[in-house]
Amino acid sequence: MGIKLAVFGVGNTLRMDDGIGVFLVREIKDIFDKEKIKVYEIGTETWRIFSILNEEKYENILIVDAINLNFIPGFVYVSKNPFISDFFNISSHEKNYIEDLILTNFCGNIYIFGVEPYKVDWQIGLSDILKEKFNDILEKLITLCNLIIEENKESENDLFRIEKY
Repeated sequence: MGIKLAVFGVGNTLRMDDGIGVFLVREIKDIFDKEKIKVYEIGTETWRIFSILNEEKYENILIVDAINLNFIPGFVYVSKNPFISDFFNISSHEKNYIEDLILTNFCGNIYIFGVEPYKVDWQIGLSDILKEKFNDILEKLITLCNLIIEENKESENDLFRIEKY
């Protein structure tokens, strides 16, 4: 197969915390070996995920997005190969692209890295609360990416031990 992991940053950077996925992937673009991980800033154009997956082959994909679970702001949710029912009404996007992605014939693993937003409103940049937690959230994302590309089955359980706060 091709590259080990494609990371897609999703969200609207004009709507405060909805843009957390984009802000996070901007920070990891140059951290990883591009032969192992490819990072895409998708923004609100989630249809591009399907276009990219049609053009290139990946062993795993990771979606980084704001997800409304009604937990405290900054809560990090990680899931591997989620069920469609897990994602009804939690994405702030009009069309739930995660449902569509799960329904495709993608042969690899699908990982979700969701961050609970504090405020989604028309303003550029993150809320003060997510700005304060940004580095901790970023560290968790980097850890998750490393665990996925290492292919260590023992450490795979660590995916679900990423501290949720």
